[in-house]
Amino acid sequence: MKIILILGYKLLSSGKMSNILKRRLDVAIKYYKSGDIFLVSGGKNGKVYHTEAYEMKKYLLENIPNVKILSEVQSKTTYENIQYSKNILNNYKKKVVLVSSRNHLKKIKKILNSFNPNIGWTLVYK
Repeated sequence: MKIILILGYKLLSSGKMSNILKRRLDVAIKYYKSGDIFLVSGGKNGKVYHTEAYEMKKYLLENIPNVKILSEVQSKTTYENIQYSKNILNNYKKKVVLVSSRNHLKKIKKILNSFNPNIGWTLVYK
């Protein structure tokens, strides 16, 4: 079993998810196996009503009913996504698959290395 961490992406002014965020979620769904846990990470940016994590969780549950989903709702930056998610992940001893976008990978790797160069998370992207 593993935890699939999905990094958020700013919601549109309407409060809806962008295609970028939907693609991240679709990639995460492809990696899902029974018993896995999702961790959605993203706070409230702008004047939207819900957090990124709330919208992501809603989308996942529409596609995989009854799946276990953890939420990190404070972050507003990529650094905070990883920092606050890492705090949650410290309570679990599972393999972590981090899902984001291709153009985000260099930044993510730099952040992960600032925490621990041997963090051992698997990065996947669309």
